[in-house]
Amino acid sequence: MAQVYAPEDVSGAVLVTELARDLAKRGHQVTVATCAPNYPYGRVYSGYRNRLYQVERLDGVRVARTWSYISPTKTFWRRILNYGSYCATAFYGCLISGRPDVLVSYSPPLPLGLSAWTLSRLWRIPWVLQIEDLYPGAAVAAGVLRYRRAIAFFSAMERFLYRRATHISLISESFRRDLLLKGVPPEKITLIPVWADPDVVRPLPKENTFRDHHGVNGQFVVMYAGTMGHTSALEDVLDAAEILRGEAGVRFLIAGEGIKKAELEKRACAEGLKNTLFLPFQPRHAFTEMLAAADVSLVTLNRNASETSLPSKIFNIMASARPIVAVAPPESEIACLVQEVKCGIITPPGHPELLAKAIMSMKKQTGLLREMGQNGRSQLEARFTRKGCVDMHEQMLLNIYASSSTIGHVGDNSRRRYISES
Repeated sequence: MAQVYAPEDVSGAVLVTELARDLAKRGHQVTVATCAPNYPYGRVYSGYRNRLYQVERLDGVRVARTWSYISPTKTFWRRILNYGSYCATAFYGCLISGRPDVLVSYSPPLPLGLSAWTLSRLWRIPWVLQIEDLYPGAAVAAGVLRYRRAIAFFSAMERFLYRRATHISLISESFRRDLLLKGVPPEKITLIPVWADPDVVRPLPKENTFRDHHGVNGQFVVMYAGTMGHTSALEDVLDAAEILRGEAGVRFLIAGEGIKKAELEKRACAEGLKNTLFLPFQPRHAFTEMLAAADVSLVTLNRNASETSLPSKIFNIMASARPIVAVAPPESEIACLVQEVKCGIITPPGHPELLAKAIMSMKKQTGLLREMGQNGRSQLEARFTRKGCVDMHEQMLLNIYASSSTIGHVGDNSRRRYISES
């Protein structure tokens, strides 16, 4: 079960789509229960309708789409309606789609796990809870969830789902530590990192058509590409742009969408930050050239979110062989990865003067930038490739299926069928 899926091409949708397609190519029957494609603008894509139930086949994957509340307005209650309606309709979407051998649900949204748990009980099959962000912790860190009773309610739901899931797959060592502290047995957890496809995202010339189109040829480009949400710490980036506004040839490119974009754009305009350019969400066919156009790429995460979120953009930046400036707490997993791989520089959130200093230091060290980029690419190829991570997912699912068959939770059907829901 996955709330985002192809043809959506945000990072979460790309990862779910690549996993489903690759499992199907390996001979597994894969069904994805999702909704009408609409992210990031909250408008249903051309060629689709927001129907109660519709089925299509994409690259060997059966895709079942159910109705959900969709709106371009990202207020709190509209987002709750969007998540809640999908979590409810995904239940009947899976029922209509038929009983799989293993059920996988993605979190967030957290309540989707309740639909998955109910289905797993009804069908007597194993259920894997795939954690992409720790909720409700991530929502609390972002300031989205503030009321004590609501936090207690979702925290209880979180503990319930951890107890009831057959197995839990997660993307981060910090997530694993959190679950162990909450009493989840270590044998119930599998850590599979996020990946990037080095055959798709690859090193390309810096001076390219993306730079031509946006008028930044010959400039030192500091790029942020991703969601502009509550945890993105982009205020630090604008503060650094303010500090460096007199530096000739330094340009900040901020590409993407998100709940904080309008506020950030308004501030940049009011302060006259002519060295900062905001761009819309870039389609996947422009993605590789966009990353290549950067001299350095930013990965940002505020202090509150450092234990509950892991920005997946870092792996695509590594694949593009570009150095990273990580605005993140020194103890965060992002900072530890950058230090271990030697693929960039870390500056703590809340200190834009250090970010500005780091950018100017990197601007003067062309050889170091090249070395950092190559370090990131080498480690990506060794540890975080699409094939390697899909191998790990496949082996985990096969092990769960085999174990459940032994104890009689599933039937004797030897053909493996998976439903993914997120």
